[in-house]
Amino acid sequence: MCGRFAFFQEIQPLLDDLDAVDLTDGRLRSRWNIPPTTPIHVVTESIDQSSGGALRALRIARWGLLPPFAQDEGFSSRTFNARRESLADKPSFRGSLGRRRAIVPMDGYYEWVRDGRTRKQPCFIAPSDGSALFMAALVSWWKGPGEHESPAASEDGRFLLSVTIITREADGELADIHERTPVMLPRDRLDAWLDTGMDDPQAAQRWILDDSNLLEDTALSVREVDPAVGKVGNDGPQLLEPPQRLL
Repeated sequence: MCGRFAFFQEIQPLLDDLDAVDLTDGRLRSRWNIPPTTPIHVVTESIDQSSGGALRALRIARWGLLPPFAQDEGFSSRTFNARRESLADKPSFRGSLGRRRAIVPMDGYYEWVRDGRTRKQPCFIAPSDGSALFMAALVSWWKGPGEHESPAASEDGRFLLSVTIITREADGELADIHERTPVMLPRDRLDAWLDTGMDDPQAAQRWILDDSNLLEDTALSVREVDPAVGKVGNDGPQLLEPPQRLL
């Protein structure tokens, strides 16, 4: 699964790499301990109503997808992850699968594993070469009561953008850490996932189930980090330091 991650990279190089426009307001700073239901950066692609072409944009979304039928924002605490095996079947996600796909950029994510004693040891999972991670995701514009004031709100405050990160069954070394892992895409597969021309949900379901579209696990490194990351209120680069152990 993916329930906590870090995003501290520079925005402009990301925009340049993805050829995206920045539709954020700059309020979100670098963060090393991002939990569900908070605002996060996402990249979407949609049809530009003025030109008719594709508009790729960096936006802010609430982490936890809010489908149109959600009664309140609390619904998002149950939908921050979505299983790739059942996207087309789940009412919460199938409406976004056709033309509201996205990616979530991050520097790495956390998982907790038992260290042989009673407590769990957090690990940071990230590309070995220090490059960005791109998680396959779905987004949804939620109206709710309107008059939203979140960074994830539309300009008029009538809608709130929300997102879920797609997961799959883990295998190899990642399976030793957790039974689920985020669906991570290599840079050269992002265009295909975001392409608005793939508007058939069943085609999108087949695409995301094809392991040849995924980042290879061998590109990742796993290292133990400070247990302080377990407290949501803690933040800062020191959380990526190795744990202090008594001899």
